[in-house]
Amino acid sequence: MVEKDYGAKRSFDRTPEPQGEVTGNVDPGVARPGQSFVIHQHHATRLHFDLRLEMYNGDTPVLVSWAVPKNLPRRKGERHLAVHVEDHPMDYGSFSGTIPKGNYGAGEVRIFDSGEYELLEQEPGKLTFRLNGVRLPGVWHMIRTSREPDKDDWLVFLREIERPEPEPLSIVEPMMATLVDDAFDDDKWLWEPKWDGVRAIASCIDETMLVSRNLRNISAQYPEFQRLHERLVAVEAMVDGEIVAMSDGRPSFEKLQSRINLQNPHDIERAMKQTPVTYVVFDLLYLDGRWLLNEPLRERKRLLDELVVPSERVQVSTSLEGDGRLLFEAAKEQNLEGVVGKKLDSHYHPGRRSRQWLKVKTTYNADVVIGGWTPGEGSRSKRFGALLVGAYEEGELRFIGAVGTGFNQEALDALMEGLDEIRSDENPFKSDPRADRSAWGKPIRDPHWVEPLLVAKVEFRELTSSGRLRAPSFKGLRDDKDPEDCLYAELVPQDVEAIHG
Repeated sequence: MVEKDYGAKRSFDRTPEPQGEVTGNVDPGVARPGQSFVIHQHHATRLHFDLRLEMYNGDTPVLVSWAVPKNLPRRKGERHLAVHVEDHPMDYGSFSGTIPKGNYGAGEVRIFDSGEYELLEQEPGKLTFRLNGVRLPGVWHMIRTSREPDKDDWLVFLREIERPEPEPLSIVEPMMATLVDDAFDDDKWLWEPKWDGVRAIASCIDETMLVSRNLRNISAQYPEFQRLHERLVAVEAMVDGEIVAMSDGRPSFEKLQSRINLQNPHDIERAMKQTPVTYVVFDLLYLDGRWLLNEPLRERKRLLDELVVPSERVQVSTSLEGDGRLLFEAAKEQNLEGVVGKKLDSHYHPGRRSRQWLKVKTTYNADVVIGGWTPGEGSRSKRFGALLVGAYEEGELRFIGAVGTGFNQEALDALMEGLDEIRSDENPFKSDPRADRSAWGKPIRDPHWVEPLLVAKVEFRELTSSGRLRAPSFKGLRDDKDPEDCLYAELVPQDVEAIHG
């Protein structure tokens, strides 16, 4: 049986846990049962769950507790270890927070489930109980397996799950924002930073699957997120966010470029150390068996804050209600890409570009399609001089300029190899770039065409009246966006007054 009591293991001047009076530990096989239960999700040295059942120590109610590393089983036939630990005070049933380092059980504690319970069977070393919870309603058996006095190990297994059948969980495309020319202040809108990374939707149940905006499974490219589901307080969930690589305190797509196209596991493992990434979550689409697409954004955000247990690898996006101009100015000062405004009562529309989500950029950038290249000169005589790029308009590839800067040696070599593999004899643009003297400050001679399969991200100063990128600079390739999704209309900011009024 458990020897040390609750107070002997804690220094209450160093931990926010409730002090509560607990004397000794009761025998769960004979103690008088109470009514309430709680399951804590405890991110200590290792993630585990704590099952706590209200029982009586004389006339004093306490929470009789078991540490359950894998949580209560949700499938018949599974048997999970449950280690009987010290009784906790009743106040612990509402505790959620951080136990500081250096204290017993240091780490993040969250309430996974709570409610009332019924003790259906009770005898020394054996319990059967029904949990009337939200996430895990059902009936479980517990049997003590250890006979040694210094061990109090039990096994818990499912008798019957009483949870409603969950709605089918399927992959969805991300919702997109409309580009506008200015931010604004409005209490009906929420504003957050525009994260300069790779968009990814995470489907989290017993494992995590990351899907890019073009519905590619990119889980293997980012192994640091393979246990993302363990940072969510949920049975199952789907979240929307951005994978970012930080440089000098801000997201850097250029830095992330070294991770985007890796496939070899050894290369990925090495890159994890050289270029660590973070998943910044900003929306919640599915939670505990129910789709939330038709819930207003304010409700999805509220649930998201309760869902995610932040860590070095996963964060919830910061946001500000009403003050769009203030956040936009802050984004400019911090050299962020821009801000995104979202109507607080907006629903989530998968795969749609909505006017209920608006993006405002502090710097101009675009996703463009590579349609060809020009020969290089001097030190780049064996490589390309500039990439010929375009964007789709009414189903045809419109030429929008030549990109000749922003390449390091590694990018030049990798791009040249990729361009050679997709050479073509046909000009993919609807017009001939050779007739355009404004594209690069000098005539385009001897272009080499390629199939329009590669998407690049470029930064530029402005879009000219003739529809050309002024002073574009290469930032990297991206494989999470299809060429057909690179639209000319997205390069032209809409008048925010026409949308917001």
